Amino acid sequence: MSERVVHILPEQVASQIAAGEVVERPASAVKEMVENSLDAGAHAIQVEIERGGGALIAVADDGAGMGREDAVLSLRRHATSKIRDAADLWAVRTFGFRGEALASIASVSRLKLQSRRAADAHGVELSAEAGELIETRACAMAPGTRIEVCDLFFNTPARLKFMKSVATEQGTAAEAVQRLALANPAVAFRLIADGRTIFDLPRAASALERIRQTHGARIAGAMLPFEFGGAGMRAWGLCLQSQESFPTARLTLTFVNRRVIRDRVLMRAIAQAYQTLIPRGRYPAVVLFVELRPEEVDVNVHPMKTEVRFRRAGAVFDLVYHALRTRLKDQAAPSAADAGEAESASIANAAGSIASASAAASMVEELAPPRREIASPMRPLRLVADAGLSATATQRPLGLGFRIGGGAAAETNAGTGVPAYSRLKILGQIFAGFVALEGEDGLLLIDQHAAHERVTFEKLRAELRAGGVRVQPLLTPAVIELNPARAAQVIAAIPEIGALGFEVESFGPSALLLKGAPAVFGPEAGRSLLEEMIDSVGENGFRTRSESAFEDLLKTLACHGSVRAGRTLEVREIAELLVELDRTEFKTNCPHGRPVHIEFRRGQIERMFRR
Repeated sequence: MSERVVHILPEQVASQIAAGEVVERPASAVKEMVENSLDAGAHAIQVEIERGGGALIAVADDGAGMGREDAVLSLRRHATSKIRDAADLWAVRTFGFRGEALASIASVSRLKLQSRRAADAHGVELSAEAGELIETRACAMAPGTRIEVCDLFFNTPARLKFMKSVATEQGTAAEAVQRLALANPAVAFRLIADGRTIFDLPRAASALERIRQTHGARIAGAMLPFEFGGAGMRAWGLCLQSQESFPTARLTLTFVNRRVIRDRVLMRAIAQAYQTLIPRGRYPAVVLFVELRPEEVDVNVHPMKTEVRFRRAGAVFDLVYHALRTRLKDQAAPSAADAGEAESASIANAAGSIASASAAASMVEELAPPRREIASPMRPLRLVADAGLSATATQRPLGLGFRIGGGAAAETNAGTGVPAYSRLKILGQIFAGFVALEGEDGLLLIDQHAAHERVTFEKLRAELRAGGVRVQPLLTPAVIELNPARAAQVIAAIPEIGALGFEVESFGPSALLLKGAPAVFGPEAGRSLLEEMIDSVGENGFRTRSESAFEDLLKTLACHGSVRAGRTLEVREIAELLVELDRTEFKTNCPHGRPVHIEFRRGQIERMFRR
């Protein structure tokens, strides 16, 4: 007889598998625990983390609380107060409903739960390790719940290997709390990391006020309210004026029935609404709330509840597209009174039928298609040759343990088939983005941004080969305010930022003091360039321990510091650009590989006119 090969997994193993689906990192646990607090009707939530959440995650709220029996059951798999039967899955109105989160977290940590209902004389305290209940006793506490998760993944060392740096995990957890706070302006949030308060957000009257608390007055002041309804659905929220854009989709946040989700339909609708309005490779700041009947959306398609499936995806796409496109036709900012009145009405309408909010721990997918760049206010075109640098510019040593290029292997330009741009006749500028040149045998169109980007990149790389980026001191140091959720990660990268030519130092827990900028751009552009660089860096941070990684940062810096399409150039500036381009290696392509020029041969043009 053959030996049996199918068997039932032990309960502990099954729990750890479930934990891997629900809790992939500390931020996932923070999200699930805070969502439980919101479902309990909390008005104030405090989150404490230590070492990025790996050592401790503590979430305390003033919500409804639990009795002893409910507290014990809450640590069991498939135990939930949110649904009763399968039909409830098609009308989910709460954030948590699977009954997996707390049990999964407990199975991979040492957990202590304290909870008390307002009507009870005392609370209950439970202690569990690796999902096994160890102790139950009474405790004194205010009404509400406090859960402490210590040593996350202590019994799953394979999971620990995938944990990132403390600063990265802290930043990801902080972003998760920020997004939950944005979706729930009526709830107060406080985040404490390693004993230091990262942010303390009082209850806000609107999402706009919460944006002002989390992202500052400058962004909030440029936000435009929008609203559009139809077919039993409604899309509303806030969008930034199209003159402002960002290098990543970090500020593109989408909510469905107040749950933060990642959805391709919504991201594509936003991308198409902004098409032709913001530069290619840039992303808008949009806080989008989509409201529809619970039966119109399936929220049970992902263990972490960060993805949904729409029953009428086409209708949702049209709704979001028209909501944004209609608003972007007229970008005049409303009065403060009008904006507050409109948003208060939106919140009031939503409160009657849909639960408060949710947030996703991972970044929204960046799915926007390429877009044409448009005119925007630009600093003067700066084409600084080495000999023309200010006398106050200093050489900044690289100091990161490797050299960029060098030796006989340095790149060279063979020069065959490459035109001498500066010797061609300048005809003018087309569409404020392309330079037209006439040669002996045809017409050349030059992409001014790609050309300037290559010039700038090669200047920066040449300075690095010579020992370091030249730094131009600022007459007055500038303070760069950082997003509190990412401050630790950015401050930890000060050496790498310095190697790029920015002279910076820590200025409090969430700010940098900028004292100098790369001389190739000039000191006046330093602040905006540094802010662009910080915004463009993903969660892995400024990892520059290899030549290729550092050159990627140089490409980004050159891109942000180069003249863009939409900028009208004087003939003198065009001539200077062409001279600099002719002195540059690999001048026919920008650092990202796009062509600098396209040629139309004379014979080709004549054939088009049937000559």
